[in-house]
Amino acid sequence: MANTHGLTSRIVKKQAAARKLAKNKKAAYQVYIWNENPQTRKNQSYKARKHYMENKQNFPKKKLWTKNPQSLMEQGILDERWFFKTWKKKNFLTWSMVDVKWLDFYGMPR
Repeated sequence: MANTHGLTSRIVKKQAAARKLAKNKKAAYQVYIWNENPQTRKNQSYKARKHYMENKQNFPKKKLWTKNPQSLMEQGILDERWFFKTWKKKNFLTWSMVDVKWLDFYGMPR
């Protein structure tokens, strides 16, 4: 019989996780906790958290290659009024949600 101790599998899993942490506490905690909030840690499995962190580290940063607006327009990042097309509806010239004439992305006054 696999379950001779009479405990449910979820309790056995928690005990195994606790033993794993107790073996090498400091090294295990670095991988186990990172800098998430406790609520996320309780609601997500270790494997899911590990995959999340690996994906986050491997994902390319959103950084503009050049600050030249003309080349950004040619690449299709900015439109003719210097608004970002796919990013936040922000203006490259004013760095706010409106352009020089105080009109937003849709041409409406804010």
